[in-house]
Amino acid sequence: MADTQMTYPEEGETFWDTDDPPYEEGETYWDPNDPPYLDDETDALPIAPVDIEVRPAAWTDLQWTPYQCAYFTLEIPVGWQVEWDGNSEALTWQAHAGDGSMLGLSNTDHLIAAKSADICQLLGHSFYLENGTVEELFRKMFANTTDYFTVQNSCVPANKDYLQSLRSDKAIWDYQSLYATFSENGVEGEGIYSAVIMEAPDLILTGGYNYAMWEINGVFTEYAPLGELINWQPVLSRIAQSFTYTDYYWQEMMDRLGRREEPLSPSSDTDPVMEAFEERMTEDEIIQAKRSDMIGEYERVYDNETGDIYRAYNGFLDDIGPDQTRYSAITDSQYADGYVGWIDP
Repeated sequence: MADTQMTYPEEGETFWDTDDPPYEEGETYWDPNDPPYLDDETDALPIAPVDIEVRPAAWTDLQWTPYQCAYFTLEIPVGWQVEWDGNSEALTWQAHAGDGSMLGLSNTDHLIAAKSADICQLLGHSFYLENGTVEELFRKMFANTTDYFTVQNSCVPANKDYLQSLRSDKAIWDYQSLYATFSENGVEGEGIYSAVIMEAPDLILTGGYNYAMWEINGVFTEYAPLGELINWQPVLSRIAQSFTYTDYYWQEMMDRLGRREEPLSPSSDTDPVMEAFEERMTEDEIIQAKRSDMIGEYERVYDNETGDIYRAYNGFLDDIGPDQTRYSAITDSQYADGYVGWIDP
């Protein structure tokens, strides 16, 4: 049998006599603009568009409701809980997601701390600060409820001079916003912690003696599970910004002091929170975020069509193939943008 060489038609050519084609005039077996042969450049059939189902993250799909008590009003997500205690002299409130979740924020208007253990015992106060620093304050506050409390970084908020102007009779000793990680009952979390500590040299007069104390104002915290604070921060910020004292609060203060005195509360000014939050994404925190993804077996991906970031199951990019262009791995700096949804297996 003689050797033969199989030949294939070029585009526009056929195997048959063009004077007697096996189809009616005007008909073809395929769209001439989309022939069923391989692309010469890629030598592969075109890849089908990627169609991925995204599960919205909880913080992107919330319903909001007003909350009101005698002393203040708030706007909170439906299902969240609010707890408060005190009056116009010292008011503490907390809003949290409930059900034992490690997610929420709190604010205490006013605290007094002794400067030594002896004075603390003498005056019957609950705690003392030897150095009068914000870090010392929060370490003592959480000493009995956390497994560890580690400050990662801090900053002096830009509104320090404004707050000082509201209390010209006392000097601000320390004013910091801290970013810290912690563990509570074996569950890891992260938070922003702010307070204004002022030196009050003659705050308490008893037995003919003046006792120097620390006057602490605006003890503000917001916290979330480790790796999720950056996602929940807009929600927590909205709650904080919605806080308003009621007329009853102001009237009670006027009756007590004879004047209206604006509380030193960083919760009414988001600068301290935002500054500390913007500074938190150091190399160490990025490593922690990556560690969280690794432990949970996730990878974060960027949607090049929508501009959104998702937390996908580990191996997602491998599964959809290297030739698609819609999804790509995020850069280190994009960890600061959080994510808006999940891609499940």
